[in-house]
Amino acid sequence: MKGYKDYQRFRAGEPLSRKQAILAQCYICNGASEGGEDCRGRSCPLYQFMPHRANRLKRQITETERQKIVERFKKGREALKLPV
Repeated sequence: MKGYKDYQRFRAGEPLSRKQAILAQCYICNGASEGGEDCRGRSCPLYQFMPHRANRLKRQITETERQKIVERFKKGREALKLPV
């Protein structure tokens, strides 16, 4: 069940990422039966972040943004090259 392991981590006092915290809360909120479906709990403040939400908006990047990302990765790879 999604969220079960994250909920157990929370109970053990381990730090959680935002996604883990959301999944743990969904697990609790759905009566410990989070099945990866849209719970339709639109009144929940975490609903906008729910990874299983129907009609979830996906980020679209432009070609210019994509090129900037590619260049940034190239610079990072070059910086990691060790001198011979």
